[in-house]
Order: sequence, then C-alpha cells, then structure tokens
Amino acid sequence: MGIYRRWMAESVRQALETWRVVSIAGARQCGKTTLASLLPQTGMTCRSLDESIYLRSAKEDPATFLRHAPGTTLFIDEIQKAPTLLPAIKRMVDGSNEPGQFLLTGSANLHAIPEATESLAGRLHSSRLRTLSEGEIRGVLPSFPSRAFSGDFPVRLESGGKVEIVSLAFRGGYPEPVRIAAGKRATWQRDYIGHLLRHDIADVSEIRRLGKLQAMFMFLAARSSKFLNIAEISSTLEIAKASAENYISALEAMFLFDRVEAWTPRDYDRAIKRPKWFIGDTGLMCAALKWREDEVLFDSDKCGKLVESWVYHELGAAVDAADGFSIFHYRDREQREIDFILENDVGELVGIEVKAGSVVGVDDFRHMDWFARNLGLGRWKRSIVLYSGSDTLSFGKGRLAVPLIALCA
Repeated sequence: MGIYRRWMAESVRQALETWRVVSIAGARQCGKTTLASLLPQTGMTCRSLDESIYLRSAKEDPATFLRHAPGTTLFIDEIQKAPTLLPAIKRMVDGSNEPGQFLLTGSANLHAIPEATESLAGRLHSSRLRTLSEGEIRGVLPSFPSRAFSGDFPVRLESGGKVEIVSLAFRGGYPEPVRIAAGKRATWQRDYIGHLLRHDIADVSEIRRLGKLQAMFMFLAARSSKFLNIAEISSTLEIAKASAENYISALEAMFLFDRVEAWTPRDYDRAIKRPKWFIGDTGLMCAALKWREDEVLFDSDKCGKLVESWVYHELGAAVDAADGFSIFHYRDREQREIDFILENDVGELVGIEVKAGSVVGVDDFRHMDWFARNLGLGRWKRSIVLYSGSDTLSFGKGRLAVPLIALCA
C-alpha cells in the first residue's frame, strides 16, 4: 500500500515545535496514525488506546500512564476512548511550557464528548485530517485557494470530464478503498459504516436505537450539500426533535458529516443562518445509498449532489492545509444561492458555483454578480464556475469557468 504525502504533515510538525499539546482529529481509518508515524520519530513514544492494556492503564492510573522522559513526545492514539486523561495532561503541561510534550489523535471531536471536561484551551493546537484528497493521491500541493484569489489557473487541463469526477467521487478518499480493486470498495465502505454506527458511536453518545441512527445516516447521506430541516427529519424518521439533533451531533462529532456555515457581513449573524451539510467522504455516500456510476451520470439531482459534495471535500482539504482561508455558503430570502464563498485572512471573497455539466454561460454567474454589486463591494475578487470541461475560460468582469479537475492539479 502506498504512503501518501499528507498536506497537513508540515503544519503538524511545526505545531509540535510551538505548542505543548498537538491533536490530529478525523474519522477512523482516514490516516491519522500513518501521518503521525511519518513525523520525526526521535524521542517519540506511542501508546494506542485501541490496545486494551493501555486503555485500562489510562483509565485506572492516568498520571503513571502519561509519564515520559523530558524533551520527548508521548503519542496517544484514539484519545477519545479515555477523555479522563485530559485533566491529567493539563496538570502536566501546566508544569512546563516545553513544546511537543503530547501528540494526540482522535476519531471523535473531543468537545462533543460529555466526559471531556477539559478543553486544554491555550495549550492545545488541533488539526483536522480528512480522508485523502485527490491532490494528495496525485502528489500535488494544495494550490486551489491561492489560485482562486489570484486567478492564476492553467489554460487547459487534461480531464475525463464528468465521467472522471463521478468515478473519483465513488472511490472516495479512505486509504484502504483507494488501494483495493474497484469492485470491493463498496463492501469495505458499507462494512466501515456499520462498524462505526454499531460500536464507535459509544465513544461520543449513548444512543440505543441503532436502527434509527442508521436511518439518520442514510437520510443525511441522501441530502449531502443540502439544508437540513429538523422537523422534517424527526417526522420522517418518527423520532423526537431532540433525538434527531442528538443523532446529527453524534455523526458530526465522528467526522462523518460536516456543516458549512452561511456567510454574513457580520460574524454574530452567522448563528441564526442555516448551515449546509456535507458527508465527510463521497465514497461512503455512494456505498450507503447503493448508487451505480452509470445511474448517477444520467440523474441530474444525484450527480449534482455528488459532485458538489466531492468539491467540498477537495476544497476543505486544501483550505485546512493552507493558512488564512475559510469556507462559507450564501443563500438569501430571494433564493439567490452561491455554493461556496472563500474568504481570506484580509476579508477578500471569491465565489464558487459548481456545475456537473460541461457547458457554462453568463447566466451561471448571475447570483455571484448580484453579490459582488450589493454585498461584496471592495471585497469581491472573483467569480468562479467549476465545470466538467478542460479549459479555463474568461467571461469578463472577474468571471472564470474553471475545470473541476483544477481542484487537484
């Protein structure tokens, strides 16, 4: 199995030289332990809480479990299994400001675990690791966010068009399905989903109605890239609204789904705007819903949701690795929508619309044109339509049609 150069590796290495505690968080089997193993190993000791002897020791005698030589790093894998270690870690690092004392990996968001009573605020640097991006698989650097602001895209990129993008989305980015034969991927992905929902969910929530949880996963997977209506979900699945919210929070905590917040002129307005939800890996989406590639290619609704979800994954991985960028979406009461808005650290904005098809016209820019005139004055840098063609084309006035494959070129 090939070892891929992860875009987050350098930022994790630098964080260990600055922060007392560094965390790598992401879904199970996304490559966290492999990434940690590729960091400089001199002076690093690994203890995985997947091993029962270490887990018992961590829970019964945290102080002894955490002991390690000064000037070295203790790497604790799957920290969410023993969140009671966090207060003990806090006490240790409060006694020394030496960087790189602990490297933690976790398959659940610690802030969502009730037993995690210590946040390590001011002591912890956390990095998100997604499943493999296509750019990482191809061995290229994450250049799309900076190119979106500069407009410096290749004039032409060899692309298999919509067929290629759909195929990449079906494969997904978990390292094991990337390695194995295409005919075996869906089986691996469905087994993975089943294991997480039957067993690993206990790390983040006490959910007993597993059938309803599985139905919730299917419901959210089928609506990736859409807005969620809690009332509709609770009615469809015949569960209370509070239970629906609890299930969604648990799936989000396990990095199976992500939310993209709405862009607003004022940050404090964001809390009242509806987020869009995306599945964390499009391979899981296709496997769970038992989609076929030939079916999706000719179904505009399924293809649109799948391609936009794939774009989010690629864009999210690039933004995570490149400092100074954030992802939002936009929708207003007049039904004007922009799939994604990138904001850089000086407040400049780039709009991105996603089209699964290969034809682009001026009308595809109309909502971004309105935004630029009315809300983006002095901040709007460029409007981009990602499409399944091969050529980067200008439509004047800061408008570009850019091949989807540019996300990983």
